[in-house]
Amino acid sequence: MILFWPGWLIFRVISLFYGLRFKGRENLPSRGEPLLVVSNHNSRRDPVAICLALRRPVHYMAKRENFDPRNGLLEYLMVRLFGAFPVDREHPGPEVIRTTERLLTEGRCVGIFPEGTRHPDTRLHPFEPGAAYIAFRTGATILPVAVVEEEGAPYEVRIGKPFRLPPLHGRPREVIPKANAIIREKVAELLPNHWETAAEGVAGS
Repeated sequence: MILFWPGWLIFRVISLFYGLRFKGRENLPSRGEPLLVVSNHNSRRDPVAICLALRRPVHYMAKRENFDPRNGLLEYLMVRLFGAFPVDREHPGPEVIRTTERLLTEGRCVGIFPEGTRHPDTRLHPFEPGAAYIAFRTGATILPVAVVEEEGAPYEVRIGKPFRLPPLHGRPREVIPKANAIIREKVAELLPNHWETAAEGVAGS
């Protein structure tokens, strides 16, 4: 990606002003390995912060509105520089799965925020099943990431150890919740001990 490294350098300089820190970079696998990156989501800066931490493009699903500069110049620059792909969040459709699988087959990183939207608090909210479904369907290596942003503390990206789902047998409606719980627990392990984990099925709690 021609625009990635110039964009990386620009945003890395900007990140110095808000004290971005990285933890766990020793857990990063080789750059050519496809990864499904899953993380909690505190702020609109999170996709860029994770790209900076991983030092490689992470292709995020971004709402279509972000691809129009009239809806926000910062978001437009982020999706263009870092290789996001547009998604209709109301009607995602099968093309989202096809695009994700293609990117993984090409050895790229795909990023998903399973909480579904930003939550600027100190709780890990319930995960939507999309990341678990993709991981189960593709067998991709999963890289858990936690973004920690608290008042009076550094903005930090914590990178966990990559893993794959264990063998899970049964119908998707039985298996996906189990996969989802495994992925969510890996992200939760990276968060500070005083953060809460909202009960599954309690939307917006």
